[in-house]
Amino acid sequence: MFNAKLFFLFLIPVMFPGFLRAQAQALQNDTNTPIETQADLGFLDVLGGDMQYHLNGQRITHYKDFKSLIYPLQDPVASQLIRDAEDTDLVAWLVFTAGLALSTDIALFYKPTVIFNSDVPDRIATGILTAQIGLGIYFVVHNMAEGRKYNAIQRYNHLIQKLPEQSFLELNPKLYACANGLVLGGQLSF
Repeated sequence: MFNAKLFFLFLIPVMFPGFLRAQAQALQNDTNTPIETQADLGFLDVLGGDMQYHLNGQRITHYKDFKSLIYPLQDPVASQLIRDAEDTDLVAWLVFTAGLALSTDIALFYKPTVIFNSDVPDRIATGILTAQIGLGIYFVVHNMAEGRKYNAIQRYNHLIQKLPEQSFLELNPKLYACANGLVLGGQLSF
């Protein structure tokens, strides 16, 4: 007999691949380089993929890496945007998992609408229909998360360009007028 609880316990780790992967080290941007954004158009440029983000040629995929780049700027707007994006992405994955579980439950345990006049194809059709509803909600919520992430990265890039160049040597030149003519002097601070 089919054990639905064991099936769903097995299904949950499969549905959260992005949250189960760990990365060895957090990214740092010592050179104040902006994050490059590139549109990924998806399969055959038809399905519409997500944005890809690169820093110094290295792809950024995890929210902890985005946070390690954005939080040191101490900008509340960019920080809130990346937190909201992560929370919304988690909600999208929960909707996806719940929609898949609900469509499996409906297909297996409820009497399907008669479409093909056969029990198995009718159950499959009903399961696919309910899965598409969950998938549609997932895509709407996931695109909201991607939009917030993109806005956070654009704000980060804008703030990085406004940062003053940091140097440990500072020279303040001054021009003095004396009896012999103009003299260039200055103050050197470390």
